[in-house]
Amino acid sequence: MALVLLAASPLCAQGRTTLSDATELRRGIGGIVLGTLPDGARVSTGRTQGAWTEVTLSGWIIATSVGPTARDGFDLIVTATDGENMREAPNGAVLARFRKGTLLRKLGARSGWVRIKRTGWVPRRLVATAPIETGALAPRQNPAPAKPAAPKPTPRGPAARPAAAPSAPAAGGDEVRVEAAKAATLAATPEGGHLATLEPGASGRIVGRAGDWVRVQLEGWVREADLKPAADGAQIGVTAAEVRADPQRYVGQTLEWRVQFIAIQTADELRSELPAGQPFLLTRGPLPEPGFVYVIVPRGQLAQFQALAPLQALTLRVVIRAPRTRYLATPVVELAGVVPGGPQ
Repeated sequence: MALVLLAASPLCAQGRTTLSDATELRRGIGGIVLGTLPDGARVSTGRTQGAWTEVTLSGWIIATSVGPTARDGFDLIVTATDGENMREAPNGAVLARFRKGTLLRKLGARSGWVRIKRTGWVPRRLVATAPIETGALAPRQNPAPAKPAAPKPTPRGPAARPAAAPSAPAAGGDEVRVEAAKAATLAATPEGGHLATLEPGASGRIVGRAGDWVRVQLEGWVREADLKPAADGAQIGVTAAEVRADPQRYVGQTLEWRVQFIAIQTADELRSELPAGQPFLLTRGPLPEPGFVYVIVPRGQLAQFQALAPLQALTLRVVIRAPRTRYLATPVVELAGVVPGGPQ
């Protein structure tokens, strides 16, 4: 039977100033919170003082969520009650979310959107040069063995079946095969629970990526007597990118995703994939992906999330309702349950 596992692997990368984890943007060192930045947010760095670094970010914000101001040399102030997202482009990917009252500098305007800039402070330890995925692994040179290895015995049993086609193929459509360079921990999800140890030389192929993790597919044999049906049928280790790439496969399926809670919001006309007035959780993830997920929650279950602090991580079982919204690459899912260890 085929086993789908995750393992870290080096990627070809280009240095770029990013944040290595989600964090709050503050007006000064340890000062008032201006908003939140996702893991992987691209920033320009400025001064460094002690454990803090000054960063500047720019993007687009919808014009109806800001108003004019002349405070402290700024041009705009966020007026939306629940704050507003700053995006890479009009209706583009979310780069940050500013709180109501945050002051901004105006750089330009276009068709109901305003280009803005804001400088603030983040913990110095989160500013790093992160790899940019290129869809190919860096070549690895294997040292010549001291002596030829003994041939491995041929396993008894039926002939191995070819692995299923990858849901997120490598760049150019070519299969990327890899092998473990050393003993490696196999995780159910990026940064997730331990499944097993991958022995040096074990080979497989890449079927997906999330940050600096790759999802690999291996084939091997397990005694049937050692297996039992899955407890709830939830799939683990599926990325949002895979859902978007193959919606027919995943819409209606139950997945287990680890996310960071941001806020409870109410659906509006810009999120037509959600019923109007439907409460939902705005979350970041699935971790370690830097995107966002809309989690539909029945009104009777909202109370268990109302006491959560922003950026608190939790593991949810969710049913995929839409791979993305009309304007954003944000999956829409419905809450099926909270994995033990989350809010009860």
